[in-house]
Amino acid sequence: MHAGSVGARSRLTSVVAAGALAAAALGAVSAAPANAAVMVSGSTIDAAGNYVEGSMSVYSTAGDYVGNYVVDSGTFDIPLENGSYKLRFYPTPEYSPEWYRDKADEATADVVTVAGAAQTLSPWTIERAPSVTGLVRTADGRPVRNASIRAYDTTTGDPVGSDSANRDGSFRVGTTAPSVKLVFSGNDPDSGDELATEWYNDKASEAAADPVGPTAAGTDVGVVTLAPGGSISGRVTNDYAQPIARVQACSNDGCDYTDANGVYTIEGVSTGTHQVAFYDEIGEYYGEYWNNVAFDSPADPTPVTVAPGQAVTGIDPVLTLKPAATPNGVDVSGTVRDQLGSLGIGYQIDVMDTPADPRDAKVVASTYSNRAGQYHFAQLDRIAGETEFKLVVRTDQAPREEGDFLRRTTWSGDKLGYDTAAVITAAPRTLDFTLPVSGGVSGAVTSEAGGVPEDAWVSFRDAENNTAGQAYEFKPDGSYDVRTLWAGTYTVQFGGDHHVAEWWKDALPEDATMITVTPGQLTTGISAALTKDVKAVERPEVAGNAWVGKTIRLDKGRWNTEARSVFTYEWLAGTTVVGTGPSLKITKSMLGKKVTGRVTNDAGFAQGQAVTATTPKIGYKPKVKAKVSKKSAAITLKVKPLKAKKVKATIAVFEIVGVKKNGEEKTKKLGKAKIKNGAGVVRFKKTLGKGKHKLVLTVKGKGKVGSGDIRTRVKIKR
Repeated sequence: MHAGSVGARSRLTSVVAAGALAAAALGAVSAAPANAAVMVSGSTIDAAGNYVEGSMSVYSTAGDYVGNYVVDSGTFDIPLENGSYKLRFYPTPEYSPEWYRDKADEATADVVTVAGAAQTLSPWTIERAPSVTGLVRTADGRPVRNASIRAYDTTTGDPVGSDSANRDGSFRVGTTAPSVKLVFSGNDPDSGDELATEWYNDKASEAAADPVGPTAAGTDVGVVTLAPGGSISGRVTNDYAQPIARVQACSNDGCDYTDANGVYTIEGVSTGTHQVAFYDEIGEYYGEYWNNVAFDSPADPTPVTVAPGQAVTGIDPVLTLKPAATPNGVDVSGTVRDQLGSLGIGYQIDVMDTPADPRDAKVVASTYSNRAGQYHFAQLDRIAGETEFKLVVRTDQAPREEGDFLRRTTWSGDKLGYDTAAVITAAPRTLDFTLPVSGGVSGAVTSEAGGVPEDAWVSFRDAENNTAGQAYEFKPDGSYDVRTLWAGTYTVQFGGDHHVAEWWKDALPEDATMITVTPGQLTTGISAALTKDVKAVERPEVAGNAWVGKTIRLDKGRWNTEARSVFTYEWLAGTTVVGTGPSLKITKSMLGKKVTGRVTNDAGFAQGQAVTATTPKIGYKPKVKAKVSKKSAAITLKVKPLKAKKVKATIAVFEIVGVKKNGEEKTKKLGKAKIKNGAGVVRFKKTLGKGKHKLVLTVKGKGKVGSGDIRTRVKIKR
């Protein structure tokens, strides 16, 4: 439960009598009758002050049922007419039902009297139900967030309570049953792989489970460790002891296809007994259950029993070859290969018709490529009303085997879609297919703070910034492996819960480094160590001159996260905030002070701050007159409202000679001089050439003379 605001009002569902509702409705449009409903409000909390949710039933003191109301966020508002009532609260399972207030039955319940005025009841403290608590962890000690914990009555076997583990793996199952048996299940918090289901304490079945007695204080069962899910594996061969590829082996929980060596492994298998079946969708072998039981046989399959985390091996069936029938005519046949030259075994190949509107296209024939990569269609000329067709080899949505790469669905003519596919007619021909092969990327996502970020992810963007692939499954060390990216170049973005997202390689989006993906190859080492700190990668800057009467602005700089951030701005003189917002109007009261800009970046999960360099001392705006020759600049400096004898400064002259790669101006210092009584001469280190020049006069004022840059253009005639 979470503490909420006393002012928050619950969403109420009422089943009060129609007469009461009608009276309330009339009160909205006319004067309320003497017995109009008024609101009785209150809150339901536990001993720690957390709001308790549930539902509230209302009865008259005569025992008549009045209505039921949902108590959401631990608060309630109940419209009641004048009279006397008793309330019964039904909380969520971890708390005990009770009558108002803290009573065990209706007879002893406190009476709530309504007499024409709204009222708020004192907070009603709800007692926790007897419960069982504990922690769910993986074998290496990581919390199993969202693990499922279910309680069953030891005597009846009925479900009597449940909970889902918190982020730290903790749980509390509330129940009034005197004795329960608990079953735990969940997924690895990093890889997402199913963990082995188990009964308390390390038992494989409900019958063998240890009973637990819930208590008001919460019976602590300690740490419950879920082992990795079990597995069933073996090798499928034929009557000649030859391995059979692309046979599907299935248990109660999942399936796997055999590889080229006939080997399969069904992972994430739950504890208990399983029927294991073997199917050949290509149609070359008869299917069967383990052990040697035909699908249509009345005999029972041999069960395969899996203990928690157990790897069951040696489930090795021998399949019988079906009689092969010679095709009665062949219209189109061919071989399926991929672009690396490997045979395409067991791919579904569909024949599509070619209606006037491609959206009406449908499958008119289908087959699978055999274990030599070959396929054939006979008698296409017998499909009524159809003379032209398009063929498609359909591939899986993921690599077929662990460590393999994806093959792409391909249409006749080795095209990528129906619209561009080559058309064939119902006449004998050979049509081969070459399937594109994906490449892959591997690396790791870790946290600079240590370990792996929760809910880590990797996103791959193509040249048009479309999302081309993602990784959400990670090993405990943060490593990932994606093998479903088509050949090309990509940028890579990394992220995780409560961490700053970044682009490879340690970059913001505009500086991301491209990676190249090649068919059938893995690009390795694409990794990131993410930070939790929100920080500026380029310091904020003050734009403008700090002169009385002028406005200066605050450029926020560049940050390691900006897209979803909210930026706020402050101006400080020393440690005192003298303004907020992205700009500041300089007033006479600030004369002689130096100002710093401070930017706060609120990214939601964290915030960071950065400050600008301090401005020069605030002064009045200097007005510069420069008489420039090849070798010098005679400067006259006027500052309102100062007299000439009060105008003192240092002035440097720079020439703009180009632009740097980052876009900043490139300058060359010509000379420097002191200004006294409003005048001075800057002698140049190098003679200015004939023609136009762009100059920057940098004034560093003294006293009340402001500092800043003043730009001017000059033309040297000779």
